[in-house]
Amino acid sequence: MIPPRGRPLAAALAVCVLALSCGGGSSGTTSPAPVAPTPVPSGCPLGAGTRGAACGRADSRLLPQVESAIDLLVQQKPGLFDLTQDDLPGWHHYKVLQPQAYLDGVVANLRAAGLCAQRDPDDGNQELIQVKSTNDYSEEFDILVSTGFIRRGVGAYRETCTPSSFPVDRTADEPPLDSGCGKPFPPPISRFNCKIYLYGNPFYTLDSTPIVGPNCAYCASVGIPDECFCPVRHDGAADRPACENWRVGTAKDTGRPGPTWTKEDGSYCTGPASGCENSPDNQYQLRVYDPGRYRVQAENGVSCTVDVKY
Repeated sequence: MIPPRGRPLAAALAVCVLALSCGGGSSGTTSPAPVAPTPVPSGCPLGAGTRGAACGRADSRLLPQVESAIDLLVQQKPGLFDLTQDDLPGWHHYKVLQPQAYLDGVVANLRAAGLCAQRDPDDGNQELIQVKSTNDYSEEFDILVSTGFIRRGVGAYRETCTPSSFPVDRTADEPPLDSGCGKPFPPPISRFNCKIYLYGNPFYTLDSTPIVGPNCAYCASVGIPDECFCPVRHDGAADRPACENWRVGTAKDTGRPGPTWTKEDGSYCTGPASGCENSPDNQYQLRVYDPGRYRVQAENGVSCTVDVKY
């Protein structure tokens, strides 16, 4: 199979110069949250997209502009790439050293060329961009391989939506644009699992996992079949921390994303002298120095208690 041809840089720049024929526009975890897309000044002059637009494969009309934006970024900011590593030698599929800056840079170049473009706010893998030159349709592209190389050519095109599918206002049941939580969006937290995670000296470590359900269809959609109560994502999912943080909310005492831990009397854990303290690295964990009953709670009031006996 012949690999997709990378557009030569000189030709790409020529296309982009013509491209105002190139173009409309602007735009509980036990691990740290993934980096969310960096907001780029937006405001698509073409206006809003249509929620529920019909999407499917077709012949891409905007791929040349996307290729040009990538080539231009390589010229503008070569430090974002390792130009000595080419996934398909000779085809300019370079190793991307700074994925977030790469995606934001491509979007910025597309906007500078007159197109409306944005990072897909619901892309948990953080590889997708959306582009349009009219409200009649929009296209989505996956421009980053999971191994960290540029994805180009027809392999980068994913789908066309008719009419344009972006931008649209968010609802209360959709995470904020910069949350990092992708589709399918988890339903509200309905319970916590909590337990003594580590028995140590001088403290025990408690751990908590937010659970959603009963929702058998959702659990199956995130790869947890045969369950109707499940975590928001399976172990190892890239956007699990972000989705947990969105649904759980913010701790009242620390202000960090995650649940609030309290003692049986409702007081906060402020350090060893108080008998307990929040884990410095993980809001879903608590260090316990004294026996007692400890509660973990989401912003919506769902909670779980752990009895600690020494």
